[in-house]
This record gives sequence, structure tokens and C-alpha cells, in this order.
Amino acid sequence: MSRPMEIDANDRQKALKAIVIAALIAGILCLHYLTFPEKRYYHAVYRMLFYLPLVLGSLWFGMKGAIYVCVSVSLLFLPHAVMKWEGFSITDLHRLSEGALYICIGLTLGYLVEKQRKRQETLVRIRSLAAIGRAVSEIAHDMKTPLMAIGGFTRQVLKRLEPDSPDGNKLGLVIRETAHLESMVRKMLDFGRPIELRLEEEDLNKLVSDSVETAQQVAGKTGVKVEADPAPSIPPVVLDSARVRQVVLNLITNAIQASTEGDRVVVRISLNTPMVVLEVVDHGLGIAEEDRDSIFEPFFSTKRGGTGLGLGIVKKIVEAHGGSVSFSINRDKGVTFTVRLPLRAEMYRVSDNDFGKARGRNRSKSYP
Repeated sequence: MSRPMEIDANDRQKALKAIVIAALIAGILCLHYLTFPEKRYYHAVYRMLFYLPLVLGSLWFGMKGAIYVCVSVSLLFLPHAVMKWEGFSITDLHRLSEGALYICIGLTLGYLVEKQRKRQETLVRIRSLAAIGRAVSEIAHDMKTPLMAIGGFTRQVLKRLEPDSPDGNKLGLVIRETAHLESMVRKMLDFGRPIELRLEEEDLNKLVSDSVETAQQVAGKTGVKVEADPAPSIPPVVLDSARVRQVVLNLITNAIQASTEGDRVVVRISLNTPMVVLEVVDHGLGIAEEDRDSIFEPFFSTKRGGTGLGLGIVKKIVEAHGGSVSFSINRDKGVTFTVRLPLRAEMYRVSDNDFGKARGRNRSKSYP
């Protein structure tokens, strides 16, 4: 219930701000149209007042607000400008330059406000994800030891039971569920700790082919066909092979799970210097429109029993390499996940990632 109430409050606040801006524009226009044309000094002051709704529109609504105010003021002030037109006199040229300056200032202000707003949102997201990462690490670390004890002791007890014991199935269920929890804990630890990269030159075609061959075991059980489409002349890529293999397998597994029997998953590689592009294409159920903005967020999952950390870890690994990951909806059916990685180590970004500072190193070093 709280979420819709927050949305309604935000909508009301935006509507109130829009009304204030509209009232300001209407009031200033009234002053122009009700004041005698001969009182030029008054009109000069009134024109300066138009900057007030422009500043408010930019601060409250960003670039959209700036554009709306500029268009509204220009169209509504046009009849007054036409009435006072003197045939390209010095005064007319002054007004035209003043109008052009007004629009330029509005667009510049809207752009700067929009840029600052996105930067602030990114900073807030990084800080919140960092806090989540620390909390997840602490929880996973506390869960790891008791889960290992439960799994180990249960296996010991199971070995001592008679093969036809009715308790064997129950203990087998405990072992399977414990293994599932241990897998979740490993993912939580991977998500929470800073990425450590060991960079070497690797054949990306071979890495993808090996990953596809590994994924065939899972695909064969569901009737989904997985294929690799390598790039014939791609040079060696500097990357952490274990981490990138984790990325590829995660994306392929997600594609298989989203597909139905008879579907095909294709892993394509292409070169777009200075980047290498890896695409995982499926023809499955796709991603619901309401879920698309949250697909890389931690703990967001549409799969039953999923941790919601898989794509978050993928994004973290790719960004630690200095690359990017995105997705697009196929025209016919399914989704394409696209991973872009730099070819050479010197192209890697050195910046704060979501949960730790990545420091570029050579083959014998790492990103702590």
C-alpha cells in the first residue's frame, strides 16, 4: 500500500510544480499584453521575468522542463512580438537575439541539471549497492560454516543407513537442499566481495566454444540447442578467463531456462575495434516490460528459487574488465544479451566499481 501512496504523492507534487510554472508564464504574459506598447522599459523588465519559470522548469523537470517552457513562452509571446514588429529594425534584431539567447540558456541549463541528476542517481545507487554487498557478505559468511556442517554430517549419516532405509530419501532431500543453499551462499559471497581479475591473453573463440560444450549438458535435458558463432579473425583478448567463462555460462544458462523445447540459443562473437562484442541470443519467453529496468538489480529474480544475483554478478565482472553489458528485445521472439569487452589491458577503466576499488594490473597481478 505504501508504494502507490508514494507514487500518488510524487504525481501530486509534480502537478503542483507544473501549475506554478504555468501560472508564472500566464501572469508574465498578462503583464505584457495589458501594458501599453509605448512603455518599453516595463516590457524589458517583463521579458527578464520569463527566466524565472525557465529556471524552475529546468530545476524541477530537467531537459523536458526547459524545452516545454521555451516552447510555451515562444508560442504564447509570438502574437505580442508580431504586433510590435517594425520590419527588422535594430529593436527587432535585439528582440530576436534575446529570444535565441533565452532558448540557448534554457537548453544549456536543462542539460546541466539532467547531467547532475543522473550523476547523483548513479552515486546513490553505488552507495546503496555497496551497503547491500557488505550486508550480503556478512550474512553469507555466517551461513557458510553451519551449512557445510549440516551437509557433511548428513552425508555421513546417509552412508551408515541401509540401502533400503525409508530415511534415505529424507536425508537425500536434506543434502540436495543444503547444496542449493551452499550454492546461494557462494553467489552471495561472489556478489559481496570485490572482483579480483587475473589478466592474460586468451582465445575468446575457444573460451566460448568450451562454455557452449559445457552448457550442452543442461540444454540436452530441456531440448534446447546451443550453438557458437565464432569470429574468424579475432585477435587474442586480454581478460580473466575464469571470470569471463562464468559470465558466458551464466548468460547461456539464463537463455536455456527462458527457452522451450526445440528453441535455439546462439552465442555470437564479433569485432568492433577497440572492443570485442559477445552476444547471447535466445528465442524464449523474453522479459516482461515492467521487469526491464530491474533486470540487473541485486536480488531481483523472476525464477522460482532464484537468488537474483546472477546478472548482478555478470554486470560486476564485465564492468571490472572495463566493458559493459546490456540487453535488447528481439523483433520476433526472445532476448539478446550483449557484452562488450576491450581488446587490450591498457584500455581497461580504473574506477570504483559497485563494491570495491579496481586497480589495473598486469598478468601477474590482479584487481583486488
